[in-house]
Amino acid sequence: MKSMYFHIDKSGKIKQVSKLKHIYYKVIDKFKKWKFINSRKYLIIPNNKAGVVFRLSDKEHESAEEIYKTKGTISYEFYPCGGIGWGVKLHVLDTGEIIDITDIDSW
Repeated sequence: MKSMYFHIDKSGKIKQVSKLKHIYYKVIDKFKKWKFINSRKYLIIPNNKAGVVFRLSDKEHESAEEIYKTKGTISYEFYPCGGIGWGVKLHVLDTGEIIDITDIDSW
């Protein structure tokens, strides 16, 4: 008895395929859930031995202290702002809030 192989195409229709095509689809399906990205595109190269150093302005520091006192534990996220400078977002761990405290005047 000859083996029969089937594949479901993008439109959801079942079609009969050859053994070689069946193996091809099985291999391709394994890799469809993975996405390859260039991780070096976003790499920050430090210019000193301590690594990259971020500093908060006085206004950002005061805002962070106030949020910490009123809402609880926070974490900091620094992100690039259009090639001009770095922005600062605070993540309040207890509530899940994200608050942007970027001081644009300090750029």
